[in-house]
Amino acid sequence: MKKVLIVDSDTGMRQAFASLLKGHDGLLNIHTVESGKAALAFLENHEIHLVITRLHMTGMDGLELVTRLNHKYPQLRVILMTSNASPMVRARLQMLNGAVHMDEATDMGLLSERVFTELQISYGGQVRGISLSSFLQMIELEACSCTLQVIGKDRKGRLHVREGELVGAAVEDLRGKAAALDILAWENVQINIDYSPWEAPREIEGPLMSLFLESRRIADERVSERPNQRAHDRYDCLVAVDYDLNNWTYQSFLRDISLGGAYVETEKPMAEGQRIILTLTTHRPEQSGTVTGSVVRKDARGVGIQFDPLTLKQRRLIQGIIGLDVEREAVVDAADEEPELDLKR
Repeated sequence: MKKVLIVDSDTGMRQAFASLLKGHDGLLNIHTVESGKAALAFLENHEIHLVITRLHMTGMDGLELVTRLNHKYPQLRVILMTSNASPMVRARLQMLNGAVHMDEATDMGLLSERVFTELQISYGGQVRGISLSSFLQMIELEACSCTLQVIGKDRKGRLHVREGELVGAAVEDLRGKAAALDILAWENVQINIDYSPWEAPREIEGPLMSLFLESRRIADERVSERPNQRAHDRYDCLVAVDYDLNNWTYQSFLRDISLGGAYVETEKPMAEGQRIILTLTTHRPEQSGTVTGSVVRKDARGVGIQFDPLTLKQRRLIQGIIGLDVEREAVVDAADEEPELDLKR
């Protein structure tokens, strides 16, 4: 992946730039620092392909940083964000090789496109809500050539397609067919499309349908061999969710859910034990509600939530998201709750 460094002393702007680009985290690896001095130190030990900074910063301003980077790293591309830059600033930037000027007020929406242009990534868009197998079959029919950056719940991989045929794959330490079989078994994925040509030798032979069938068989075997230590069955999903954290509301996605908890895709820092409120909705607008819980685990892409004891209404809401037979489950719920009522009497 191409590596981008965001440099800004303003925490809010630094996070805003990062948020614009992190939706493409299958193609870009984003780093942030809070000052020009920190940026120079970071570049001493890290390979970076593009720097994004602002003109007005505490300490070293953006123009000085761009000038230093141009002298020390002449091949490094730098985007300087300004607000109504003066003619003098624009003239100085034009004299620096590799420096690009963009205006915060008018060009912010174009930042992602300009980043891909500077990094020579032929970005073809992002796809969610369609199965990986269906998407690959469409690419096969169109005889497209591209690299698919596939992002699952907690893993990332790459599939290389040449004229509609799957010819290469990589995920963690796996390469070729083994990597492809692993990735093809993932569900509810995010797909980033890069049309830049993949020039490496072919790693995978055989028709796509055979790979689909073999990956499904392997996935089924893993599920059958895996011991179930959960009190409730977990269901993979890709559902938009609002969540309240420290009196602020954020938007994200559920990647799995059960009657005991859920996994929420988020980049917000959270500590284990932290309280969170999820606002859940189903395909029926009238079926919505909140569920409270606590963070019990976290990783690079999100957090695992354990729900507080659920009311009957909350159980039905979650069952609606899962797609269970709510009426049948409601009878079971009522039967489960009846002994509790008798005991209270």
